[in-house]
Amino acid sequence: MFISFADLAKLKGVSRSAVSQKKRAGILNGAIVNVNGKDLLNKDDALRLWETNMVPHDSKLTKVAEKPHTPEVGKVEKEEIPDFNTSRSKREAMMARLAEIDVEEREKVLVPSADVESQWVQLVTIAKTKVLGIPTKAKQRIPDLDKNAMSLLDEIVLETLEDLSAQTV
Repeated sequence: MFISFADLAKLKGVSRSAVSQKKRAGILNGAIVNVNGKDLLNKDDALRLWETNMVPHDSKLTKVAEKPHTPEVGKVEKEEIPDFNTSRSKREAMMARLAEIDVEEREKVLVPSADVESQWVQLVTIAKTKVLGIPTKAKQRIPDLDKNAMSLLDEIVLETLEDLSAQTV
């Protein structure tokens, strides 16, 4: 099946100029067929050539044949760089995950941890203040409590708060 250069651009999701650049570079020469004086592309060959000659960046430099690499003894080999399509698929998967997180945040299924932490700090502070106020409220409600009873209540409250703080650490 024969397709135009514009059709190839639509199939690959790129601009016509990207296809023209591949044509000028000679990458698509094996797929070009002259039909009635018009240059068309053999679809299967063009797609195969496009994929096998995909360069991950827009560069004016030509790709040189790589020399086989023999690592020196005792030197650590750098981590292999994945090919362009693998990197692109990983990026797309990460972008999809970020979109899921964004949707969950908007639906209030997820909340930022900083918000949760600040709410807990606020609740604990309120609880601590209320518990520390118990001896004062007891003195207001039972006016004949002596100083020994008040200091005992203070000790019990402080001991309880210390025990609670030791449990959360």
